[in-house]
Amino acid sequence: MKQQVPIIIGLVFGMFVIVSMFITGVPFLEQTKDVLNDWFLIAQAWAVAVGVVNLTQIHMRNVNMKRENYGFSIWLIICMYGMAIFGIFIAKSPNHEGWKLMYNDIIAPMNATVYATLVFYIGSAAYRAFRIRSAEAAVLLVSALIMMLGSVPLGTMIFGEWIADAATWILEVPNSAAMRGIQVGATLGAVATALRILLGIERGHLGGVGE
Repeated sequence: MKQQVPIIIGLVFGMFVIVSMFITGVPFLEQTKDVLNDWFLIAQAWAVAVGVVNLTQIHMRNVNMKRENYGFSIWLIICMYGMAIFGIFIAKSPNHEGWKLMYNDIIAPMNATVYATLVFYIGSAAYRAFRIRSAEAAVLLVSALIMMLGSVPLGTMIFGEWIADAATWILEVPNSAAMRGIQVGATLGAVATALRILLGIERGHLGGVGE
């Protein structure tokens, strides 16, 4: 019973949302959909609150037990609650100058640092991936070289405009075709997963195991 009731509720509301997405012009459907969207936002906010409590418990435990690198846990708690207090009691508006200051002087430099660090891992992975062991690997290597050289001014200076045009063609034709295939596959997978959840076949989110 503990699983049957949530499955029935999920099926009813899920089917209602699907119907309301494809049928327009019916006031009852539109008004009920707006109410469900508000409920979703409330549930999402509570999920964030639960996540904050969970993070606090985990990292406070790290600090109390002085585990390795517990200093990072201290910084996480300070930043998490600092941003919450600032947004609720000080800024109170997304147009506050403090948000711009935090983004330009704190978040943007940290993002740049993370991406700069990732470059070394990407370079290492690319070196291993571009070893020519087959015809497909050779095509991948040549395409990657054309993309890298065609995306920087130095490549155009050395090889001419054709390298930039070739990079654009690779990006817009073969890459777009591959991305469409990936998106179609991901969409079909999402639809199949949604149907499994609506029909009660997949019950992992209820603490059970899918049949």
